[in-house]
Formats: sequence, C-alpha cells, structure tokens
Amino acid sequence: MQPMKRFWLHIIYIYVPAVLLLAAFAACGDDPVEPEPTPVVPGRPGVKLSRTLIVYMAGENSLSDFVQYDSLEISEGLSTIGVDHRVVLFIDDAKSSRICAGMREQPLRTVKTYAKNICSTDSADMERVLKDIVAMYPAEHYGLILWSHGSGWVPSEKTKKAPRRSYGIDNGLRNSQSNEGVKMNITTLARVLEHLPHTDFLLFDACFMQCIEVAYQLRTVTDYVIGSPAEIPGAGAAYVKILQSMCQVPANINRMLNDYVDYYLNGEGQNPYSGAELTAIRTSELETLASASAPYLQRIFRERQRPDCTGVQKYYYGASHLLYTEFYDFKNLMFHHLSTEEYVEWCKAYEAAVPYAPLTPTWYSIFSTASNHLCRITDMENTGGVSLFVQSDAYTRNGWTEKYHEYDWYTAVGMETTGW
Repeated sequence: MQPMKRFWLHIIYIYVPAVLLLAAFAACGDDPVEPEPTPVVPGRPGVKLSRTLIVYMAGENSLSDFVQYDSLEISEGLSTIGVDHRVVLFIDDAKSSRICAGMREQPLRTVKTYAKNICSTDSADMERVLKDIVAMYPAEHYGLILWSHGSGWVPSEKTKKAPRRSYGIDNGLRNSQSNEGVKMNITTLARVLEHLPHTDFLLFDACFMQCIEVAYQLRTVTDYVIGSPAEIPGAGAAYVKILQSMCQVPANINRMLNDYVDYYLNGEGQNPYSGAELTAIRTSELETLASASAPYLQRIFRERQRPDCTGVQKYYYGASHLLYTEFYDFKNLMFHHLSTEEYVEWCKAYEAAVPYAPLTPTWYSIFSTASNHLCRITDMENTGGVSLFVQSDAYTRNGWTEKYHEYDWYTAVGMETTGW
C-alpha cells in the first residue's frame, strides 16, 4: 500500500470513530445548565394593583429602636391582606435610608437603599422618596401612614425656649437617641402631599396629631385623617391587627380604629397599656364644620379673650407649655361654652366630620404625674377626640400665635376678627 494511502486510512480508522464517540457522549450526557432565574423583586414593581399602603417611618431619632418592632409586625400582618394589595415601607433610622416592600405571598424585603442619608423631614427629600414609591408601585388606591414623633400643628422652629417638632424629627446623625434635628411644619407637609396621588386615608402614627388645624390643612390631599389627640404608645399602631382593614378597598375605617383601640384596651402589644385615643376625620365635611363653628369661636375668643377652660378635657398634662399646647378637646370646649340648643345643632356638623371616635376612658402619658402614668377622660359623652388650639398671651411670646395665622383653619373660622 502506498504511504500516502495508508496515512489517510489511519486518519479515517482512528480519528473518525473518536469524533463520533465524542458526539455521542455529548448527546447522551447531562442536560446543559439552565441560567439562574432572575430574582423576584418584592411588591411586583411596575404593576398597577388595587392598593399600595405606604408606611413612611421617620425614625432617625429616639424612636429608631421601635422601627424593627413595627416592621416585624407589618411583616407578620402581610399574610392577612389581599393578593392585589402591597405594603411599601420607607425606613429612615440609625442604620440607613431604604425602601422595603412585601405582599401576601412575598415577605418584606429591601428593594432600594439610598446611598445618601435621606433627611426624612426635609420637604424635597420626602417628596422624592414618595414619588419613587409611587413610580415603582402604582395603584388604584393609596393609603399613607406617617410614623414618627409629633406635636400637632405647633410650628417646628427651634428656639432655646421652645424646641418643636410638628411632624417627625431627623437628627441626621445615624443616632438612635438624639431628638435634635430637622422637623417639618404641617403647612410644609400639606404642600408636599399636594404633589402626590390623593390618598384614601392618612394615619398619623405619632403623638398629638389629631388637631382640627392639622386635619383642615390636609383636607385636599386625603379622604380621612386618622390620629390621636393625645400621646400614643411607643410601639405605635397595632399593625398586625389593622393591616388587613387598611389594605381593603375601600378601607374599613371603622374596623381599623376599633381594632387599634382594642389592641391596647385589652393589654396586648409590647407594653400592657390600658387604652388609646383615636379618631377619624372625614375631610369632605371639614368646610361645613368650619362654617358651623365660625360664629361660636368668634364669640368665645372675641376681643382677644382666652376662654375659661376649667373642666374642659385636655390631652397634654406636662408641666411646661413651652413644649406643647394643652390640646383642649374641641367638642368639650364647645359643650362648656355653647347653649344647649347651640351645642346640639353644632354637634350635627361635628359628628358628620368625625364619624369614628372609639375613645377609651384612660390612656398612658409619660407626662402624667400619676403613679401609673394614666390620664382620664372625665366626660365621655361630650368629648370628641379632636383637639383645638386655645390661644393665650404666653403663646404670643413663643411666636406661636403669629404662626397660627398661617393655618387655613384660622382664616376659615374668622379668627382674625377676634384680635388673636
């Protein structure tokens, strides 16, 4: 056989079977490895659902340690909400500024962490965060919870005599103890929320926020303002109990309030408190309430008078009124200063505006001098659970009287005619 012919036969007999063997091995071996699936981002971002509940936790202050407690409660409560509902948290605490999301079948997980420390009480930062959430998690209906410290309508300017924090406080220090920092006025909060979708309700999980002045300022941005005229427990709302009713469409406001109050009335929660004062204000009725109240308030405060508040229910029992006002109960003040006929007629407008008020006879107050720190409502029938500012010369020295002029309620009820 010629050398060249033997060479090609060698190639055919040796290498071709080897190639065929390798091909067979490849055909009969393990299946190719599938690529790793893309992780599911919690909350189904970009999908428009029935409800997005936003919990805005301004916790870079002495409440920082309570952030974990409440977020765990929310995580536990996710199992009770509908499949087309989601809960989105913005958390700003001593750790970081971040957004978390979860649904019934998806545990609460962090979906965005801001590289820069967000100031949760700065108007530009708050608007940016809330717009981020709305863009990521669109919905037919929104609910909003504002979680932090609070002091009602009182202006947030800080002086040596009167440090204030209308809504929230951000110390900017990643510090879980300091309450020195930036606060937000309610007039500023209203302007921020006007740039965002209308909400079915706004729940203040913060002390002293259920003032008529606050609710009236927010009347165009939400259907209901929910909050307490007094202090609330440090652990805040009973999220594990009320998450389902908050996420329903329409929101079950009555059940939400009753479950919140019962949680503390029955001694549940982190601490065995004996009650909680909570009400819901229907904002569509506030202008009617202002019109009904105007002639009486002008008479009560005429010629720059401070009305006699002996026996009128109040919600702040601290020694210093440089920190808070007395937060007198609006309904109880009217009960003491109107005739029987006037009061009965005025109550029609009030009860239309405040349809839900499951008040409890007592509540816990750190400011109370009682040994058990309990405060008491002495006239349950004629107490409404919404506070009203009663002016005095002492507040003029603080600059609060002048700041009060900036609130829509002041103008709506004609307080400028009184000299205050």
